[in-house]
Amino acid sequence: MLTELQKRKLLKLFCMYDCDRDGVLVCKDFENIATRLADVKNLGARSPKVVALKERFRQAWKSLLSKANANSDKKITLAEWFTYYDDVLDNKERYIKEVQSLMKLIFEVFDTNGDGHLSPEEWAELFQVYNVHPAYAPLAFEQLDMNGDGFLSKEEILILIDNFFCGDDPDSVANEMFGPY
Repeated sequence: MLTELQKRKLLKLFCMYDCDRDGVLVCKDFENIATRLADVKNLGARSPKVVALKERFRQAWKSLLSKANANSDKKITLAEWFTYYDDVLDNKERYIKEVQSLMKLIFEVFDTNGDGHLSPEEWAELFQVYNVHPAYAPLAFEQLDMNGDGFLSKEEILILIDNFFCGDDPDSVANEMFGPY
C-alpha cells in the first residue's frame, strides 16, 4: 500500500507526464515526452537513441494502460496511476523492468558525452522536458550531488530513483529530485 509520502511524489510524477495538464494521462502525453527529449537533445527522429526512447515510452504507456485502465477509456486518472504504482512497487522484478530500465535509457540520452555522469546543465534539460520549472533544477541538483563532485553518476541516480519511488523518509533528498512535490 502506498504511503502518503509516496502518493505526493507520484502525484508530482503524474503532473510531469500530463503534458497538456488536463488531469489524465493519454498516449499522446507519453509520445510528447519522447519527442521533447529528442528535441531538447537535438537528436534526429531516426537516431537509434530516439527510436529506442520512443519504443520504450510506447511500452511504458501500453503497460500502464493494460494494467491500470479500469474503465477501458484509454485514459489514466490519478487514482488509476496510484493503483498501478502500488502494484509496480510491490513487485521488484516489475519495478526493475518498468522503472529502472526507463531511467537508464533516459540517463543515456541526457549523458550527451557518454562520460557516465550528468552535469547540472543536463539535469536542467531533463526538467525542461518534464514540465518542471527550470528554477528548481540547480536547487535539486545541488541537493542530489551529495558527494559534491558537480555531477550525478548513473549509479547515484538509480539509488535516488529507488529512494524516490520506494522510500518513505520525509527527509530524503531523493524526494525533491524533480523539484518540490
